[in-house]
Amino acid sequence: MIRKINAKSAAFIVLAVLALGVLTASLALNALREYDAVRPVEFCIVPICLALAALRLKESGTDGALLCCALAFTIAADFFMVLLNSGYELSLAFFSCAQLFYWARIQLIRRSGRHTAVSACVRIVLSGILCTVAAIIVKNGALLGGLAAFYFVNLTINAAEAFMLCRKDKSYIIFALGLLLFIGCDVCVGLNAAYMAGIKISGGGYYAINLLIWIFYMPSQMLLCLSGVKPESAKKCAPQTEL
Repeated sequence: MIRKINAKSAAFIVLAVLALGVLTASLALNALREYDAVRPVEFCIVPICLALAALRLKESGTDGALLCCALAFTIAADFFMVLLNSGYELSLAFFSCAQLFYWARIQLIRRSGRHTAVSACVRIVLSGILCTVAAIIVKNGALLGGLAAFYFVNLTINAAEAFMLCRKDKSYIIFALGLLLFIGCDVCVGLNAAYMAGIKISGGGYYAINLLIWIFYMPSQMLLCLSGVKPESAKKCAPQTEL
């Protein structure tokens, strides 16, 4: 007997296939060094992920809404960094907002006032130190360096806290791996802009870095969008609010 597929499942499958096509096209165009032609293709990645997350918004509730907000800010960031290839300060500001929404997801899951306070203090201290260091290193782009440092601190801590959630339920590994791949992507983006700090990389090195950026980025966004719905076991083990 052939099982019928409902409209939502069909849409999910179509978007998933489309995402695979975008990934393949992005890697192919980057491999051919068609860096200008690939930008519109690369920009399609996160909107597809947002559409996938939105399809499951009813089941995912508040967590899904926070995820969709994070993906929406990521789209805004990609508009400047990927599509326009300018306005990097605005792009990093939007990326930072996305990470704050991912932090909100983690706090929603943990429901611990003490953990939120400790996490916030660690982020403030580390951000202050690294923003200062980045502003000194990138002398001709202090604002850009500071924003990059703030963003990367929050991304890294989010990934660490997401892996800590896996001790409660292994289903959170999808969220954690998505953030880990995001870090891999941003390390490559940082290397791609290493010249701003006076670091020289060969032409072959830049070629490999450009490929790695998208090898990391597309899977990271797919994993993040798929982390929006948790199995029942994860919902049941969610901790109670801690005063």
